[in-house]
Amino acid sequence: MPRFQSILIERFREKLKARGSRGIVGLGRQFKIMDDNGSGTLDPYEFNKAITDFGIDIETKDLATLFKCFDYTGDGEIDFNEFVRVVVGPMN
Repeated sequence: MPRFQSILIERFREKLKARGSRGIVGLGRQFKIMDDNGSGTLDPYEFNKAITDFGIDIETKDLATLFKCFDYTGDGEIDFNEFVRVVVGPMN
């Protein structure tokens, strides 16, 4: 993963932590807040809105790159498993 993508992800992680999302339950809560339409996935609009709502300083041109980091399957939506995979990071 390119360095700038890692930086964007780390900013996102820090904002989630600041909002009290330290465990899996907290991450689930934040994911549900981000999922405006209740579909169980985040589309690019919901994801971008959440980035703005969380106050994460990311340039508009980098939003699509960050979304792609989360969209592991490449289907244009982020499900909870994809979300957790990126936020938590690699586990041994």
